[in-house]
Amino acid sequence: MNLFVRKELNTEHALYLGQLIESGVKMKDMIDVTDRGGEQNVVVEGRHRKEGYELAHVEDIDVRVLEFESEAEMIGYAYRANTGGSLPPTPQDTEHTVMLLIDKGETIKHIGELLGLPASMARIYVKSVKSKIARQNLMKATAAVTEGGLTVQQAAEKHGADFEDLKTHLSGKRKQRKNGVADIQRSLTSAYKSMGSSNAAMIRSLLEKLEDGDVTRKQVTEIFNHLTALQKSALRSIEGWRKRFEAKKA
Repeated sequence: MNLFVRKELNTEHALYLGQLIESGVKMKDMIDVTDRGGEQNVVVEGRHRKEGYELAHVEDIDVRVLEFESEAEMIGYAYRANTGGSLPPTPQDTEHTVMLLIDKGETIKHIGELLGLPASMARIYVKSVKSKIARQNLMKATAAVTEGGLTVQQAAEKHGADFEDLKTHLSGKRKQRKNGVADIQRSLTSAYKSMGSSNAAMIRSLLEKLEDGDVTRKQVTEIFNHLTALQKSALRSIEGWRKRFEAKKA
């Protein structure tokens, strides 16, 4: 899943579009795609509509194929196309897009031009994003010292962290955040168990209603199909995040 503008997919909006499409509503705009890196029909603009079509089990979709001179130009086009749409980019979406462009080596001035932002606003976003990148680099360098066996100098150079900031961080003068991976795993396990229990209770109740004649087999089948579609959508979203993670620089 390619999200050039969105930090993440808005599932509720995609579900809403899926319901409209399933009810026969025709989407006004075509999905914009391009061929990039040997991959055909990469979605540039219209990711929520694409998800809506998939949820509505529509396989044949009209698309508009575009060509771009650079990936930065493509990202800028996608952002501007969404700015005036029904779901404009949030500040978090804008930061995500700016981070993509910084990664492409774009200047503050060109980032503002590509996204259609005033220079002052582009400068604020770039400063905020660079601060977050510095924090990420600092955490990577910290792990390289505490877990990877590198010296402070080696870790700072490898991960682009400030040497003095890294020394200060390692000395404990700043509060260090816990990794929390085990806590996250336990939380995820608990959440999935809770969701599984809720789904099981709902299905059990539905089957009882079927036996009592309160619902039809067709209605029950529709519920199962809808539940399966939701699970597939969630899996696609997770895979999209995995691809974004794997695409990040180590």
